[in-house]
Amino acid sequence: MKKIGVIVNLNSRKYKLAKKHPEGVFEKIGQDSVIVKYTKSIEEIVDVAREFKKTGIDYIAPSGGDGTLHHVITQFAKVYNNNLPPILILKGGTMNNVANSINLKGDAESILQRAVIAINNGKYINVVNRKTMVIDNNHCFLFGNGLVADFLETYYSIGKSYTKLVGLIFSSIYEALANQHSHLFKGFEGNIKCDAESMPYSRVLGILAGTVETIGMGFYPLYRANEHKDKFHTIVCAMKPGKLAKNVLKLKNGTPINHKDYIEKVVSTIEIHSTKPFMYTMDGDLYRCDGSLTVSVGIRVPFIIV
Repeated sequence: MKKIGVIVNLNSRKYKLAKKHPEGVFEKIGQDSVIVKYTKSIEEIVDVAREFKKTGIDYIAPSGGDGTLHHVITQFAKVYNNNLPPILILKGGTMNNVANSINLKGDAESILQRAVIAINNGKYINVVNRKTMVIDNNHCFLFGNGLVADFLETYYSIGKSYTKLVGLIFSSIYEALANQHSHLFKGFEGNIKCDAESMPYSRVLGILAGTVETIGMGFYPLYRANEHKDKFHTIVCAMKPGKLAKNVLKLKNGTPINHKDYIEKVVSTIEIHSTKPFMYTMDGDLYRCDGSLTVSVGIRVPFIIV
């Protein structure tokens, strides 16, 4: 019997807000078809990866948001030498960008239930590949700095909720259109190269790159994310905040923005150099860089669609 190895991130927002421990939920759905492990740290994810590899688990099923997926894939890729088993995303985040990019429907419980039924009945399992980006040996599907990272930092500081996220989006658009001063628009200062080509700016509003089309909330700015199997969509934006805000519908609908200070490229490498430390995000998690950072195309990850 094929086995699904479920990894539950107890640090994800879904489980932190839950009134009771999730133990038993996935076990009841999967019965003998699943092995469920609960983690609270990177070290525990590594231990689970080693155990799953040793026992020959057929499928990996992370439960949590995009950040959970980012950490699980990073640690499992190291243990599995980049040769990952098919991954079933048990959606549990606010955005679920990777799951949405492959059109995976339903909540974590219904996804697992459909997968167990399909596997136990010997049905064909549909698998699609999505490439990652690599930063300091960490795998992710979305990268951003400047406005992108500052927006997330503000969002996290006011408390994660759908309502607060919507409110922050609208207030940011208003501030940009009204030309109001905001820490969100301080941007990033440094040198940027895309596939060794220097960008014509020393200061930008921000950089956004990804191997998935959506960044959440119905926005699809990275519509060229899967145009090339070994490259990812990159946006370098040096527009004024108000000018960018006037193009918000194009960002939402995945329509090109034709402006001299808005560069879109499909590349395999971004090199960033700054004289100052700066913040950046990988799949919603925030990190700090001392000055130099390289974003490169990574491995191809097989995802199950049920």
